[in-house]
Amino acid sequence: MQSFGSLSLGSRLKRLSDRMMQEVSNLYQAQGIPLNPSFFPLLNLLLKQGALTVTEAAEGLGISHPAVSKIARKMLDEGWLIKKPDPQDVRRQQLFLTDQSHQLLEQIQPVWREIKTYLDELMAMQTHPLLSAIDEFEQLINTQGFTQPILQRLQTRTQLDQVNIIGWQPELKSHFQRLNMAWLNQYFAGELVEADHLALDHPESYYLAKGGYIWFAELPEQSPSDDKRKIVGCVALARHSADCFEISKMGVEDEVQGLGVGRKLLLAALDKARELGAKAVYLESATQLTRALQLYQNMGFIEVPHPNGVSIYPRSDIYMTLTL
Repeated sequence: MQSFGSLSLGSRLKRLSDRMMQEVSNLYQAQGIPLNPSFFPLLNLLLKQGALTVTEAAEGLGISHPAVSKIARKMLDEGWLIKKPDPQDVRRQQLFLTDQSHQLLEQIQPVWREIKTYLDELMAMQTHPLLSAIDEFEQLINTQGFTQPILQRLQTRTQLDQVNIIGWQPELKSHFQRLNMAWLNQYFAGELVEADHLALDHPESYYLAKGGYIWFAELPEQSPSDDKRKIVGCVALARHSADCFEISKMGVEDEVQGLGVGRKLLLAALDKARELGAKAVYLESATQLTRALQLYQNMGFIEVPHPNGVSIYPRSDIYMTLTL
């Protein structure tokens, strides 16, 4: 399961849940408590908030109406709950704890306290707070969604399978500036030094005239009538000597990051460097750019001390090389 990484998250959480349910069931049995552990959320909610409708209980627990209905039916059958009309609206039925439930609570609450104390002790031994991590993950799923973002990424990936890596064209100069200013603004408040101005304002003389290259990632047209070119990434290869080249000014649109565009651009630059006889290439970056650094590391770049001791870019705090 661990080797599957995040793909096994749901299965691992269910496995842990099943294990916890079984352990609690064993505890209840040892204490002579005839309660199904799966009843705990609804039982405890009604204890704390009083009578509720199924809809109100579902909202309070953050689970589906059918799931609460299923649990409530079992608890009704076993005598833990009864249904009565809502005094404020007789058309609605509310769930109430029975005398049987209230009698059980006197016996079970000390067990709950000891379970909570022991689990809190276990979680205190962990490096990362488990409940806080689960809270944060649930909030992310709630705000970011799950199904629709993945469907959108699948659609985008289908387009990216057809992405074209094209060389320098004068009419694409504005895209080179736009894509790079996007990450400079996002992460470094638009910080520009003289070398940045020369590279972005005059890429022809800064790169091309010195034997360097610039590539762009272009998505295919969405329809025959679409006359706008969709440029989603760029990268430059700067030539410093016959066998020394630099990967420079790589930028990728946020909407396609992590989907392979940067890798395709980087491969184009590395293939050209090999073709030109380069023995190694280098790049300067910032540890703040975690996604980019992961790509560089996956491609075989390793961090080494800066040959000049310090970069001309204040934002740069990492120097990496790749032997070709």
